[in-house]
Amino acid sequence: EMDKGFLAALQGVVDEATASFEAFDFASALKATETFFWSGYTDSYVELVKARARAEDDPQGRASAVAALRLGLEVLLRLFAPFLPYISETVWSWAFAEERGEASIHAAAWPSAALFEGTGSPQRPGSFDAAAQCLGAINRSKTADNVGVARGITSMTLAGPAALLADLEPVRGDVWAAAKVGEFELVPDDALTDFEVRAIVFEPKPEPKPKA
Repeated sequence: EMDKGFLAALQGVVDEATASFEAFDFASALKATETFFWSGYTDSYVELVKARARAEDDPQGRASAVAALRLGLEVLLRLFAPFLPYISETVWSWAFAEERGEASIHAAAWPSAALFEGTGSPQRPGSFDAAAQCLGAINRSKTADNVGVARGITSMTLAGPAALLADLEPVRGDVWAAAKVGEFELVPDDALTDFEVRAIVFEPKPEPKPKA
């Protein structure tokens, strides 16, 4: 579900950038691509599936995550190519030139719906956005408590509007793995518009290793 949600969001960015290019609004095409690259891909999706992409005990889930990560990078490179011609060409040569049979990204086709064929649709259209919002809320709570984002969570109470909690449900496993959440309680609260961490207990801080 996480991978399908991410790719659906990415396809929306392709549609937006394509419409902007067709209207000769190049600044909007770049803004849509750049915003999603940072907030949707690197800060959210990569962090959310990092554990699953390395999991040895879930080959199917691992393969799905790696495939979506690669497709995400390929599509974003194609979107960035008009603005970052040299960097996109270099990264393309590392990963996709031989695979796609196009030595240059600038000879490759603009991303289209064909690249997303067979990826499927998410159960809930808002699942990826809910996952990103949830991870952001948890990380903000860690920052407020001067705790590193890598610190595990022993227990947590998370509140949010009922619809947002419903969007979170099918992707909660990836969010909990990324944030290292143990016990948890989910509290529906339609007075909220986003997730709110109401109580959180962190795992003990690791003891420093003795100097040799």
